[in-house]
Amino acid sequence: MKKWIVILLMLSLAFYVITGCDNIVPSEGEGEGEGEEEVKQTVLIELYIQDGCPACSIVEPILEQMAAQKYSKEEMVLVELAPYGIYSIPEAKSRYEWYLPSKEDRGTPNTLYNGLQDRIYGSTTENNIKTKLDALLTLTPTIQLEATRTTDSEGTVISGKVKNIGSAELTDLVVNGMVFQNRNKQGFRYSVTDIFEDEKVVISSLAAGEEFDFTMIVEGLNWDGQNLDGVIFVQSVNHPKKVIRQSVFLE
Repeated sequence: MKKWIVILLMLSLAFYVITGCDNIVPSEGEGEGEGEEEVKQTVLIELYIQDGCPACSIVEPILEQMAAQKYSKEEMVLVELAPYGIYSIPEAKSRYEWYLPSKEDRGTPNTLYNGLQDRIYGSTTENNIKTKLDALLTLTPTIQLEATRTTDSEGTVISGKVKNIGSAELTDLVVNGMVFQNRNKQGFRYSVTDIFEDEKVVISSLAAGEEFDFTMIVEGLNWDGQNLDGVIFVQSVNHPKKVIRQSVFLE
């Protein structure tokens, strides 16, 4: 009996030596696609506010707490733009008017989620904000975005790559960015100090699976010296809702 067992084991070993391991099913996580990172949607929230606005003082701390404590920078990037008042910058006012041509729509606070993909005008609650944010986070992104920066005495250079990971061609895209700074006062912890309108990069079309390398040179921007943070984003400028398709936070 032992002799037959030994013979069967030897025959089995010979079989696997000849045929190899093609019929062995790899365990979960092995094989093709191993190590590939899933691309997830990041939501860029643009909060249009002004100093001295009573309703802004309700919405602003809710969003600031969510950005600082409840969502990662890979999920949510908050920027605060003042189109009017003492903290306003011309670029913020121009961008606000581009989004909302009608003056009646441009009061404060106005919270925009990935462009005009969703919006809350006026005061609101944390639950309402969270519902809209979580819904957008479940969407499948159409853009993969990578960006890095280098800063020296001349300014800041931002370079990266945009890839269309959707199934359809995308047209009229713009790569743009903002820098923001804590103003060291109550509120305005994500106050935008510059928008890269003059340095933005236009992508006329991007086929499914196509990649585009970009570089933005922002002269005189002392990123480290001013203790700035930033966000780079890809936006469909001729889309009815001017949708921001993807964003990436930059320290």
